[in-house]
Amino acid sequence: MSTEIHVAACCDENYVAYAGVMMHSAIQATPGATLHFHLINCSIRDESVDTLRTMLEAMGARLTTYTPDASLYEGLPTLRYGEAVYQRINLPEYIPESIDKIIYIDSDTLVLQSLMELWTIDLQGNSTGAVENLSPKACQDIGVDRTEYFNSGVLVMDLNQWRQRRLHRQVTDYARENAAGLRFVDQCSLNAVLQGDWLRLPLKWNQQSDIYKVIVKYQEGCSYSVDEMQSAMLEPAIVHFTGKMKPWKLYCFHPFKSCYRKVLAQTPWAGQPYPDADFNTRLRFLFALRRHWKFHARRQQLADRFQGKS
Repeated sequence: MSTEIHVAACCDENYVAYAGVMMHSAIQATPGATLHFHLINCSIRDESVDTLRTMLEAMGARLTTYTPDASLYEGLPTLRYGEAVYQRINLPEYIPESIDKIIYIDSDTLVLQSLMELWTIDLQGNSTGAVENLSPKACQDIGVDRTEYFNSGVLVMDLNQWRQRRLHRQVTDYARENAAGLRFVDQCSLNAVLQGDWLRLPLKWNQQSDIYKVIVKYQEGCSYSVDEMQSAMLEPAIVHFTGKMKPWKLYCFHPFKSCYRKVLAQTPWAGQPYPDADFNTRLRFLFALRRHWKFHARRQQLADRFQGKS
């Protein structure tokens, strides 16, 4: 009997195709296990849920959907990112108590290595496993060192601890009281409450787009070594398309965009036009090509140096 791995996601109709790509890539990357996806449905159309379910079941995976409880995020600002950003916080409210652990993964990601390794990681008594946030700015909002501030795009959650200590309620209470001064309300609130209670995971499990800046400009002060950053840059387990560089957009120069597009082409959402393919964007795209060759040249230089060491 294969191992069942529980994976959570939260999205609305605008992101359901991208959640589908994440799930498709996770199944492909994790042979020998049954993936059970738990989707917090933030106003996704029934037809889209049916499309997603059909794809997953055809690949041998399971899908359970949950309707959000609006009272859980009452009083929280939703204008910038919508209600979906808060749903990862409230996963313990939705997931059955028979499930004591779950991997949460953002929808703007691509899974390239088996989740079995992540699923079996020992959290060493911590409630959560996460990867350090590579940008040195967000941590300033809650007054902690950058090495003590994690990115919430990939989380391994000990649901027993979350439920027993009511951590989700602590996080939402913090968000309500401090939202005005936080750059990323949900992520900053998670970090404020979970200080000293999270295990730093290998960088490869959440390779953020800022890695290409950090390895050149901001490495000092980051807890990950240059070697580990180079390894995560070249062979990531999960690519997280943070910031504005989304692989479903024309105006995107991320090195793993082509990998993403290949997986997208295998899903029911294949053939979707670029959402930003207007004339002005195409013009910007052409002019930017020349500017971005330095970015890729630098990445290749680092790759050559790293491979030369091995």
